[in-house]
Amino acid sequence: MGKLTSLFSSSSPIIAGVAAALATGYYVNDKYQLTKDLTFVRGAFRARKKYEACIKDQDCSLYNRFEEQCQIRPFAIALAFEGASYTWRDLELASNRMAHWFVSKGVQSSDRVAMMMHNSPLFLIVWLALLKMAAIPAFINNQITGPVLLHSLKVTSANLLVFDYELAPVVEECLEDIKGLGYNVYTVTPKQHILGQFYGHLSEAARQKIEIPTFFDYAEWGHLSTEGFPKSVRKHVEMKDPAALIFTSGTTGFPKAAVMDHGRCTVASVSWSMFGEITADSKVYVTLPLYHSAGSIVGVGQSWTSGSTIVLARKFSVTNFWKDCIAYDVTHFQYIGELCRYLLNAPESPLDKKHKVRLAFGNGMRPDIWAKFQERFSIPTVFEYYTMSEGTGALFNIAKNKRDQGAVGFRGPIVRTLAPGFKLVKVDTDTEELIRDKKTGFCIECGPDEIGELLTLADNKTPGTRFVGYFNQPKMSQAKLVHDALAKGDIYMRTGDLLYRTKDQYWYFADRAGDTYRWKGENVSTAEIADSMGRVDGLTSCTVYGVSVPGQDGRAGMAALVLKDSIIQPASDGRTTALVNEDALADFVQRMGDHVAKSLPPYAVPRFLRICEHELETTGTFKNKKVELRKEGFDLHQVKDRMYWWTPQGCYKPFGHPENGMIVAGRARL
Repeated sequence: MGKLTSLFSSSSPIIAGVAAALATGYYVNDKYQLTKDLTFVRGAFRARKKYEACIKDQDCSLYNRFEEQCQIRPFAIALAFEGASYTWRDLELASNRMAHWFVSKGVQSSDRVAMMMHNSPLFLIVWLALLKMAAIPAFINNQITGPVLLHSLKVTSANLLVFDYELAPVVEECLEDIKGLGYNVYTVTPKQHILGQFYGHLSEAARQKIEIPTFFDYAEWGHLSTEGFPKSVRKHVEMKDPAALIFTSGTTGFPKAAVMDHGRCTVASVSWSMFGEITADSKVYVTLPLYHSAGSIVGVGQSWTSGSTIVLARKFSVTNFWKDCIAYDVTHFQYIGELCRYLLNAPESPLDKKHKVRLAFGNGMRPDIWAKFQERFSIPTVFEYYTMSEGTGALFNIAKNKRDQGAVGFRGPIVRTLAPGFKLVKVDTDTEELIRDKKTGFCIECGPDEIGELLTLADNKTPGTRFVGYFNQPKMSQAKLVHDALAKGDIYMRTGDLLYRTKDQYWYFADRAGDTYRWKGENVSTAEIADSMGRVDGLTSCTVYGVSVPGQDGRAGMAALVLKDSIIQPASDGRTTALVNEDALADFVQRMGDHVAKSLPPYAVPRFLRICEHELETTGTFKNKKVELRKEGFDLHQVKDRMYWWTPQGCYKPFGHPENGMIVAGRARL
């Protein structure tokens, strides 16, 4: 008994050794975040296993993932939308009817169909219908018009366009050109709904006087057969084949059609559901546009693997967001871009913490609001990721504590060993050319805390690094690739994004390569400046960009700001000008000047402030559009908003025609 007692005494060498080993293990795990690393590895392993099993069984179609859920839980709720619920079986039967309609219009396997639609169950029904018959949907951005719309339809190169009736004016505007591309146009909005808008309770005589649009046909599918389409129809589908064409929403230029193939969609659906701890009991709130890969492939697609319920919103609404989360017992929601900032800028409410949300997942949560957002809305976990529709890799960060906040990814020693194809390299931010070593000819890798462009390995031998490129746009596809980047014969994809990593392997987004500008011989990151300015109370939204100044090298920084209603209440109710609280505005400008002077290097302080009386224009995924802002610059003939400039005395003062004349003439120092 004495020996046994001595064995477990605190002075026992065995216990001491175990304690030392545990202490060392905790230290190593804390330093290298091995637990976090292993989470990502397990997710990647499970996705790879599913990927290989699908190939072996000739079961590659993304639709088969949906069909599996229909067999497992046919009468469980798959979708909730505006008070109505749809079971997996409901969606299956409805999409069968829709598929038979497509067949009646001559659509065959591998044919492309353009769909321009808002978020609704109909979007999913059309998508599923095309997938089950092995056709290819092209998701057309419902915000585009005119030349951009025609460009997207031309790239799609189909002969059928289906659209929501709400978008009829946009289609009609360029109808002749659309038909010139060989398209037949149909609305998927039920005929009775459209006629009801015109007829209502009118008399027969009154109805005859109403002209109903006739430039389109109706997709009348509700009466067709519910008979399904067997798996044999999709047997020929390979992982490299498109599950959808998704157009980049980008802030400049015409959109490009990224190929979302069945392989990447399968990997994403498995990985995201695991990383987000999404199960069949989860209810996932999706407010993002389904024409974008974030909303469709990630937001909805994960449910076809996890069996979760999708709570779909027609569009994002600050007013309805937490109401919906509470009403539907939402456990997860998806965000992108500035969505979280919009929620944070709303007045505090008792609803802020009444929800059951345990995890938010998405990309683009800015560091300046991250901690505030998690604290105010009591969100335990934020799953932030970095990826692109056309990308060949992804970064992941499951943030549960302050150490994790702000990063778009974490790559510990295990992940770096198993997936080494992420490189940050030096780039000339003026020319956007990669900088190569004069001796070796290879790109120069960045060290810790050094900003560089992210390159991801484009190796078609593995599913996670396969580069498919853009549909029908070979030159643009090739332009994304860089050969002999770090070794002879290698191929990497240029993301066009600037990032940096710390010594402990947290990765942070810095800026878009095209958004970074040069001033006073220094590179300035617009995202970094916007993050800093966003910390000043009174600001609703902010976008930073560089503008040309006569006689000056580089571009001077300019910030377009939208302020809270307590400072500037936007024009409404027929008023032609905004209501401005002059004292509050003066106080804000003073505080902003003090803040940037203290927190930013002198060269990074924006030289101009533009106080906007309206919301900044954004893409469907909340990216600020800067093209027009850059064009207008500080030209007072184009800019009608109030402006301020950074004076030689180191403060912001009102900017008018006299100050403009001094700068143009070179008499004022910026």
